[in-house]
Amino acid sequence: MRTTGKSRREGVTLIEMMIAIVLFVLVFGLAVPFFRYQARSVSASAGRLDALQNARYAQNAIDRDLRIAGIGIVAAQPLLVQADGFAITFNADLTTKDIHDPSSIYYDPDIDSSGTISMDRSNQVVLPLSAVSYPDSNYTAGGVPSTAETISYWLVKDSTAARADQYILWRRVNALAPRLVAKGIIVPAGQTFFQYFKPNSTGSLDSIKTANLPLFHLAPVHGSPADTGNSLQTDSVRVVRMTVTGLYNDPDKGPIMKTVVSATKLLNAGMVRSTTCGDVPLPVTTATATLVSVGGVPSLVHLTWNSSLDQDNGEKDVARYLVFKKLTSSGDWGSPIADIAASQPTYSLDDTSLSEGTWKYGIVAQDCSPTNSSITSTGAIGVHFP
Repeated sequence: MRTTGKSRREGVTLIEMMIAIVLFVLVFGLAVPFFRYQARSVSASAGRLDALQNARYAQNAIDRDLRIAGIGIVAAQPLLVQADGFAITFNADLTTKDIHDPSSIYYDPDIDSSGTISMDRSNQVVLPLSAVSYPDSNYTAGGVPSTAETISYWLVKDSTAARADQYILWRRVNALAPRLVAKGIIVPAGQTFFQYFKPNSTGSLDSIKTANLPLFHLAPVHGSPADTGNSLQTDSVRVVRMTVTGLYNDPDKGPIMKTVVSATKLLNAGMVRSTTCGDVPLPVTTATATLVSVGGVPSLVHLTWNSSLDQDNGEKDVARYLVFKKLTSSGDWGSPIADIAASQPTYSLDDTSLSEGTWKYGIVAQDCSPTNSSITSTGAIGVHFP
């Protein structure tokens, strides 16, 4: 019996399958190079960005510290210690673990205390890329060590790199262990990483020739009769230029370098610093403490005191007042509980951190050295909670 309906066709013929495979191979063959090109472009862009960011990171690390060079130094302590084409060393009160340090820039309670004050002669270090030992003097003010530590940045050739012009950037504070800052820094042959500029007779800046480097502040005391020649040259530097080049090895195009050039002004260079603030400042003459209670419960202690005679008269060198607190049974005043800038004839302060016991408060005037006056204490205050 014949069927009247059309027979249904199932599957594909061999010719159709071959055509589909050929078309798939053609499309795939065209797509793969395109995706490979895109992947290489993304990789190359990321590599160039890495090289640029590496250069910027190195430059920013040095610039951040160098801008505050000279903060916290005492009169005999130099600002710039070493000026080399591949190394720089300077003094600054960069970090402290004392929350009451008024001049330090950063507070870090966990930092090694040997990296928060100036070094002394018994703990000398050899300056980077040199044979010069530093310091050869103990820098103090009123018998207290300067709070400005010694910071060094320098470059050494990377012995693991294939290129002879590839360097590693290091940083060291005082005699602490050096810390790696950045790798893959390129300094082409015949060039330097640091350049230094000083003012000329017209007020413009002239570059200090590479042939005249390195400079060292060799005089033990800044501003002394011995602070001349090469030592005096370090005091003339006003601007430090850095040429930082990062490296990226492109698999197709080879080495690609990205360069960041910046100039950092030594903001505290050239500032007039007196060699002394005179005699020990006169103490405040009166200081009183009054207990204030609310509802029979001690609430605060109100302190008042007058200014030192050396604030607005006499030597006129009082910079601040330090407030201390101790139990009457204790022989040690400890660390100050407050630091108030000198600016008015009378002062007041409320202490709300009260504890059980009999307490005394003390006020100290501090001059620009800084040197402290003798302490002026208040009467005893008994704090008793019901």
